[in-house]
Amino acid sequence: ALALAAFALCYIFYPAFEASLRPSGVDAQCRTFQSPSAARTSDSSEYSEEGDILLSLIIPAYNEEERLVSMLDATESYLSAESCPGLEMLRKAVRSTSNTGKKTASKSIGTTVEWILVNDGSKDQTSQVYESYAMDQLKTKKSKNTQMIWRLCSLSQNSGKGAAVQAGMLLAKGRYRLMVDADGATEFGPGLEAVSKFASSHEFVFGSRAVAREESESENHDDDTSTGTSVQRSWIRRLLQAGFHAFVVLIVGNSQVQDTQCGFKLFLGSSAQTLFRDLHLHRWAFDTELFVRAGRLRLNLKEVRVPWQEIDGSKLNTGTMSLIRVAIGMLRDMICVRLCYTMGIWVTEQPEKFDGKQADPSTSSKKDR
Repeated sequence: ALALAAFALCYIFYPAFEASLRPSGVDAQCRTFQSPSAARTSDSSEYSEEGDILLSLIIPAYNEEERLVSMLDATESYLSAESCPGLEMLRKAVRSTSNTGKKTASKSIGTTVEWILVNDGSKDQTSQVYESYAMDQLKTKKSKNTQMIWRLCSLSQNSGKGAAVQAGMLLAKGRYRLMVDADGATEFGPGLEAVSKFASSHEFVFGSRAVAREESESENHDDDTSTGTSVQRSWIRRLLQAGFHAFVVLIVGNSQVQDTQCGFKLFLGSSAQTLFRDLHLHRWAFDTELFVRAGRLRLNLKEVRVPWQEIDGSKLNTGTMSLIRVAIGMLRDMICVRLCYTMGIWVTEQPEKFDGKQADPSTSSKKDR
């Protein structure tokens, strides 16, 4: 019995042990595509001042050569349109929350969008597909209203979606930073508009498939048609989502959040730095740790419905044994998160309370014990 208990403890705390052995920093090569003729390797963002970038898109990708272009096309078409409500909402949010003078704020608020694709050790042509697309966009320069900055970050090995998102968020320079999946499962335009509506009052706005499904089932018509209600999911994913949410409520203790796993999340830039700087989980359950950290930091959260549909080509093996292994692993990770933060093994840096003003990234903060 003692040996079994010791084994259980070792298994539960394995993610913490693994995280403690992980070297600090990100082992990645990052390239910024600046012109049709050249792309340079850089470890700093000298190409633009942080205040000039309105939105950073962080796109984690693993073997996405077949699905990537359609997602990039849909996203770029929306952002480069003459009228882009999502970006305009973010500009208004910056104006309403900026702690600088009106003249300075207006001057620094541009329409620059920073694209950061994080290649998580792909074995296919994901990087080449993205590079080719970025260079084509730089040549054509379709949009006169929105400046696009294209960056590629390549992890040295497959490290997990959480590691890829963490790397992208910490490299990003946008006032707002949006995590978006490479498969395009969330319809980008309506999704961005849905989360941007709350950017001025919330530091973390996340898309939800659960909210969309509930509202679409209870309402025949919706006045807010811009966000959509379409959620198309296989029964196995519905089952996994329901079970996972039950574990979140029981183990993590966050009963207010309906969907932690939707890959469409908007962060205030300074909050993203605080949340992702010391993120420990790098694989399936990293979203759960984000919500635990956000709760301990007392960030203002908002869950909004987004139009979502399942896209063929998922990397999740839906075989019975594979799903059981994934479920057990995610349950273990959630228990580990709860215990590590409760016992003080992992801590969070407590920033100043969000008061409707853009936080200063250089402000020092206390540790939350």
